[in-house]
Amino acid sequence: MAGCCSCNSRTKCFVWVLWLVNLLVSAVYLGISLTTFYNVQHGYKFVVNADRPYKDSSLGACMMGFLMVLFWVIFSFFILIGRLFSAMPLGYGLMLGSCSHTGLFMILAGLVLQTHYSLAEAFQKSGIWSTADLQTYTATYVFNYVLAGTYLIMFIVLLLTKGDMQAGEARGEAYVAKPAPAVPSAMGGTATSGTAPTQVQMPTYDNHGFGTNWPNQYRGGNV
Repeated sequence: MAGCCSCNSRTKCFVWVLWLVNLLVSAVYLGISLTTFYNVQHGYKFVVNADRPYKDSSLGACMMGFLMVLFWVIFSFFILIGRLFSAMPLGYGLMLGSCSHTGLFMILAGLVLQTHYSLAEAFQKSGIWSTADLQTYTATYVFNYVLAGTYLIMFIVLLLTKGDMQAGEARGEAYVAKPAPAVPSAMGGTATSGTAPTQVQMPTYDNHGFGTNWPNQYRGGNV
């Protein structure tokens, strides 16, 4: 039992290390994606006959990537710190699902930005962007791929350590209703103390001599 607990703890520590690495990469990506979003929006003001879907895809890749990463950081933190792994299989499934769909979305966002790289070079050559702006644009889709890799690694780790991450009693089992203890019943022949009588007799009524000396006609006759 001690060996299993130690293995379980090491696995969770390793997951936390991966999460912290992902947090550092995410922090850098959140900053450069917002910067690229602003630069792209500013650069399109100087484009003649700009194709609207072409512009929207570039801005959407930056902003949606930012929101997806920010959501995943907050969501995964509460999943990891909320003891859902050890007490609730639902938390394990949510973590696996979020790793997979966030990683795939980051690959898609990176491909969109990389496809529009020729326009970014045009912004730099025309003097709209500086060299640093072009490097920031390049770093944005590179970090998309890096984050996608961290999500993929965490997905594989969680999938291979399913037993350790779900070790322990399920939370639902802790709330299973238990049968109430039998209530002592005199009719059932059980009582906490003594023995229940088989018959209950009413006590005789004593009128303490009230009306015994009345005449018979006032007493209603002999009853």
